Amino acid sequence: MPRLDPHVQLTLIHGDAPFIIEREARAFVNAVLPPEEQTYGLTVVDFETTPVAEAVSALYSGSLMAGTRVLLLENVQALRAGAARAKEPAEGEEPSEADEPEEAAKSGTKPPQKVLTEALASIPPGVFVVLTHVSTRERKGYALSAQLSKLVASNGQSAQHKMPWERELGQWLIQEARERGKRLDPAAASLLVELTGRDHGRLSSELDKVSAYVGKAERISADDVSAVAVRSAEATSFQLVDAIAEGDTAKALAMLPDLVPPHNAASAAILLLGMIARNLRLLWQASYLGRNRAPVDRGRPPESLAELLPTQQNVSEATRSDYVAKKLAGHARNFTDTQAAVSLERVLHADQALKGQTGEHLDPRLVVERLVTELCLLAQRSRP
Repeated sequence: MPRLDPHVQLTLIHGDAPFIIEREARAFVNAVLPPEEQTYGLTVVDFETTPVAEAVSALYSGSLMAGTRVLLLENVQALRAGAARAKEPAEGEEPSEADEPEEAAKSGTKPPQKVLTEALASIPPGVFVVLTHVSTRERKGYALSAQLSKLVASNGQSAQHKMPWERELGQWLIQEARERGKRLDPAAASLLVELTGRDHGRLSSELDKVSAYVGKAERISADDVSAVAVRSAEATSFQLVDAIAEGDTAKALAMLPDLVPPHNAASAAILLLGMIARNLRLLWQASYLGRNRAPVDRGRPPESLAELLPTQQNVSEATRSDYVAKKLAGHARNFTDTQAAVSLERVLHADQALKGQTGEHLDPRLVVERLVTELCLLAQRSRP
């Protein structure tokens, strides 16, 4: 990806990787304005909490203490652009025009992105504007308007950061380690993803921790990661389902104290049941694909099969990691439709018990232990 030019007055940093976008925006701000000058020269506006009028006001507000000013405008996706578009334009694709919504037309008000675009058309000398736009399932918002996109294309520059597939996270970590002056073993990178999960922020934080642990040593091994990295609830729950699929009752029960701690048993148990149900659904999909000669460890299934999969909790999305894909494909070989249906029915019953809907008043930990034991027995019976 080409480097952004710190001499360009208008810059857009966007994509679906929030941590990377935020980090790159801050790094670019530092390239434009040294940290020691940011006390008086940097203004940050977050559109998730601040109206667009304040950004426009800040754009034209001079500073006697700073010759160069930077205006960092975060979360442009929070600003209404006009009529909603069905999807974000692909990289390099020209966005379609969006008309103002009916209510805006009737009231005479302009969509906030249009107000911002008009203001940015004439940025004062000595002022640099950095926009961030994040588009993820967690941060639902508005697409960039056609007018704002065209303004950036003609008067400024942009950089797009896409969330890498899980199978690419290992290489991303190796590159991150290289930038820290460390050499991360591929096995260590895979283990770090397995233990920590997919969140870039957590991965970066854990990599910092492991780097500090090895000190002046250049190499980071899997043993170093195992000694320091904190296992995420998501990763542990996946390993729990892994043990359940293997029918290993002792191993599965041994994980529960960490996943359902006594001080937070009820809420932790409900959260865990959701994770178990999700992984069982993924395993059921993997089993179906395997029986139709499209195992999940061989890439995306044919379109005729892919269109039958659910939109949410889709196994094709979940198996971006080679490690996860191989695990699911292996367990799916012995996972039957009957086992899937009965297992999810047991999860439902446990959920109802936790919420007091069955007439039982049991300790949440006992409910989860009983569920895990039942699921392991089902797995044992399904083996050939």
